[in-house]
Amino acid sequence: MGEWSKSIGEKGEKIVKFIFEEILQFNSLIENKSIECINGENHKSKSSKNNKTTHGLDGLIYQKSPLEDELLDTVVISAKYTTDYPKNPKTLFKSHLKDLAFTVECFKNSKLNNSINQKFNSITKTDITGILVWLSNGNEKDFDLTSKVNNILIDNELNFDKVILLDNNSIDFLFESVFKTNEFYGRENVDFVYHNSSLNNKSLQSITFGKAFPLNYFYSAIIPLRVEKDNIISSIIFVNDDFSDSNLSQILTFANTFNHLNSINKTILNFRNYDSLKNESKIKEVLMNFQNYKLDKNLIVKKFPTDYRDF
Repeated sequence: MGEWSKSIGEKGEKIVKFIFEEILQFNSLIENKSIECINGENHKSKSSKNNKTTHGLDGLIYQKSPLEDELLDTVVISAKYTTDYPKNPKTLFKSHLKDLAFTVECFKNSKLNNSINQKFNSITKTDITGILVWLSNGNEKDFDLTSKVNNILIDNELNFDKVILLDNNSIDFLFESVFKTNEFYGRENVDFVYHNSSLNNKSLQSITFGKAFPLNYFYSAIIPLRVEKDNIISSIIFVNDDFSDSNLSQILTFANTFNHLNSINKTILNFRNYDSLKNESKIKEVLMNFQNYKLDKNLIVKKFPTDYRDF
């Protein structure tokens, strides 16, 4: 049993490394760091007689935020990998959340956090986000765990600003959108788009796209990418939702806000269940309000992931 748990844990760490370094292109994932616990009595487990002395960090990343000026985004990662999600996951999720929240609380006051902040001169604010990567080997690759735990009551004793849950569904979305686009076009030709968040007015004047993944996109069902290859610039938008005429209208309005991406030759929209036979007439109705787009010319609508019937 111990060897099996070790194997599961090692696979989880390997997948986390793949997510942050290969899919999201963070330059380096800092792994298996340890920090001092500053609240040992409150942070110890119920079964422990002794106060907690340290917290382990499965992963750590930090970068200047591309969506907020003068902000440093620091992320503390906890990795959980299991054979199957529990049928009733709320209790175990609250346990994982509590452990991560305690780690984030101590990280804020750690020497490690202080040394990271001292590396940046143009930063006036630091956001520390906890990310719980809780993945399952046995459930479907797009299994939605988040919807089953998103209404839990959070203990008042927990002291954290933001914790993001990445489950099978959210990682599958990143894999099918970002990773597959990098594979197809070459990662050197693919960038994340930085929309106007109203907090990045300075940086948008010079940087409208780049390799840095905005943490805000973890919350979003939409990921906009920019591809420049063979002198053609494409705006490629993935929507982790089903196709509908209202969805299409909203996404086209969103795409039009990328006016800082001058000279877009083609816009490619990807929906989970798009079917050209069923949905093309709806698209043409919507395009009556978007005269700058022509279907199958400068606007392509597709299904993702693809299968042989999509060609």
